[in-house]
Amino acid sequence: MMTETLARIWTSKIVDLDGVKIRYLDNGGTGPVVICLHGTSMTAHAWGHLGASLKDAARVIAVDMRGHGASDRPATTYAIAEMASDITKLAEKLDLTGITLIGSSVGNQVAVSFAAANPDRIAGLILSDPSFFCSDSEIVKYLRSHHTRKRTYATRAEAEAYAMALPQRKGLSEAMHHMAMEGDFRQEPDGQWSWAYDLPAITKVFLNLSTDQSADVAAITAPVLILNADRSNVLSGTQASDLTAAFANARLEVISDSNHTIWGDQPDVLAQKTRDFLAALPRV
Repeated sequence: MMTETLARIWTSKIVDLDGVKIRYLDNGGTGPVVICLHGTSMTAHAWGHLGASLKDAARVIAVDMRGHGASDRPATTYAIAEMASDITKLAEKLDLTGITLIGSSVGNQVAVSFAAANPDRIAGLILSDPSFFCSDSEIVKYLRSHHTRKRTYATRAEAEAYAMALPQRKGLSEAMHHMAMEGDFRQEPDGQWSWAYDLPAITKVFLNLSTDQSADVAAITAPVLILNADRSNVLSGTQASDLTAAFANARLEVISDSNHTIWGDQPDVLAQKTRDFLAALPRV
């Protein structure tokens, strides 16, 4: 049933961007364009609830960033700017303007890099618990978690049971678990199931979280909404306030009863915040 529901939400497409194939999901909606960028080790399917919720109000495009999901896994640096360049090429390929970017975790950093480089394509940014200030200890914890995680499973059911037990997903409902897991795994030629991300790639992504993006932040004049989870282990209240002040036109809202994964813990709240943000944007 969940797969059938997702099939009605998304059309899956793969586009070649200068030799790197990137998969994106399109909800087929009309109205302003929303591009969603997932966090490290996640996939575009994390945005299934948002894509469904906004189909009447926006064209929602969710991207598998390089090294993740069904996109290519090139042996490159996975620098924030490199990943943002993929989004620039995608926007050019699809002739997208008036874009609102929504990120989760590192997806926010990629969104900010894109926005700074493409001011003529940006309408606004929604930064959902951004990872700009992720501490070294948290980065080490995440890396240890991924490098010690079991990589392959005999059955998909075994893989999904493992994913549902992960502590970082403890706030997700069963429906949101299954929606995210639609993109979590891929079947290997030997029949086993493995995580749909490249471990060397996400290792580089984690190590790039500390990239200084102060110049990018200063360059952005479009409206910005920063969402800070009240139980975040990545973004403190003080850090969220400092980041808000660094933008020319930003406001901050705290999301109650949520861990770092606002997209999964409070999907209805995120959908409404996005709908309100889009409605308040200047008409062009």
